[in-house]
Amino acid sequence: MSIRDEWSLLDTNIWIFGQRRVPGFTECAELLDFLNRLRVALPRQILQELQANFSDSEMSSLFRLLNRLPTPPKIDWQKPAQETVAKYRNMGCKLGDAVVSAHLEELGVNILVTENRDFLEELSGLPFRRLKAREFLAELRALNQR
Repeated sequence: MSIRDEWSLLDTNIWIFGQRRVPGFTECAELLDFLNRLRVALPRQILQELQANFSDSEMSSLFRLLNRLPTPPKIDWQKPAQETVAKYRNMGCKLGDAVVSAHLEELGVNILVTENRDFLEELSGLPFRRLKAREFLAELRALNQR
């Protein structure tokens, strides 16, 4: 299965840096330009973080972008199970990171794309891969060259 066929979760920072075209994070903006070739999941935690950080016009722009995707995003407003969150908290995750990790596991999402260098960096054996935007883009480009 290729990275285009797998469900991916873009962390809050990817959406913010990409949509705002933050200097130094050009890969995030580029990744958003590739959304029409991806399958993305948007769980409750990410949506709430985006609502807390985006203006109304930025949220409208986000939903316009999502509505144009050929594969509808997997939007999930359910809270993850407390047991799953506790599992990641016990591994040493901060609460927000534990909730995102629990969403990934429960939704069966295989890839987390994040620019948060502290997010689970020290953990191994996770049920999903953690990639930076540039790593994710490199895998996409490698597929396009085949």
